[in-house]
Amino acid sequence: MVNDVNLSLYLICHHGYWDDFIRDARLIQRVAFEKKVPITLFFSGMELDAIAKHRDAIWNELWFDLVGAIQGEYFINPRRGMFDPHKPELGIMTYNHVPLVQPWLYEQGEYLEGILPDQVQRSKDKAEQAFHRTPVTFHPPDGVYAPAAAYKLKQHGLDTVVASGEFLGDDKHAKGTLYWASGLRHLIRTNNIQPQSPEFWDAKHFINVVEAHGHDNDIGFVVVGCDIDEFTGRQISLHDGIARLCCIGDEVYRRNGRVKMINCNAAAYWNSKQAAITDIWQWYNVHAMQNSGGNLDWIVGDRNDAVSHVIRLIGQRYRQGWDVREAKESLYRAADSACRHNGFCHGLTNYFWDNINEARRLLQG
Repeated sequence: MVNDVNLSLYLICHHGYWDDFIRDARLIQRVAFEKKVPITLFFSGMELDAIAKHRDAIWNELWFDLVGAIQGEYFINPRRGMFDPHKPELGIMTYNHVPLVQPWLYEQGEYLEGILPDQVQRSKDKAEQAFHRTPVTFHPPDGVYAPAAAYKLKQHGLDTVVASGEFLGDDKHAKGTLYWASGLRHLIRTNNIQPQSPEFWDAKHFINVVEAHGHDNDIGFVVVGCDIDEFTGRQISLHDGIARLCCIGDEVYRRNGRVKMINCNAAAYWNSKQAAITDIWQWYNVHAMQNSGGNLDWIVGDRNDAVSHVIRLIGQRYRQGWDVREAKESLYRAADSACRHNGFCHGLTNYFWDNINEARRLLQG
């Protein structure tokens, strides 16, 4: 049985509006910098880009230089020897929030070799150039993942991916194991514990549940996470969201070492319970984190089919010697996971089809 439990809590940041940036920045300021809670923050490259471009405006709004603070000593930077497990971590997602694998695409190679590399590298470059951090941990947008993508993340210098555990059902022990594929570490999110849930208004109760979960299932590492906007107004007000996360940090401290809070990078390196990803997950099976079954029922089929069609067409034209760069840019905008999510896509209908049709026009023979 485990003696102590390590908690890693992460937040997903992918927004496109000024008010969202400000709320995200305020929460990060209060929780990561002032309270020094070691959360891991996963940004799409788009949001990193927007925060960097609006650095002065955010500074004037909050009287806090978010970009400058991340550039400093507060966040870890493992590629520069800064490994502190008890500091916050900057992780990344794809630049345009496109899925890491293309759902229901028969031949994933077209996507993994032709589309994904730009998306991963752009996010990584933005983190390095604007924030002086080389990210080593990756989160698939909306949790859409298959182990077949692991080699591509490893090629781009990532060490770890955080996948979600809905598809594992009630096998809670399996969610506390570190898995390997193509040299890439795989942390599994414990979806059974949702930090934004109303039942956890009391941080003491939340940490009690985390500690009991670890001991009851003989796992020393519990990874939980959700969208940052669950704490900035969607589920909880910004004020209460900041308070809840800060109180979680305080409650961990009160456990006198029985529960520790660490970033995802540390969880990926410290966990001694390890196995091959194929023990739980077939190579090309695609799972996600958008419903309790981990399936893809939330994806709008005709839009996903349109994206797949353009992906295949880009591959075909590229092999014919065409310049497909402009078409790719249109595809990247249309392929944002939100454009295919049945909970969010309706306000993006014109945006999606305008970009898909522009890509098709550019690829016409």
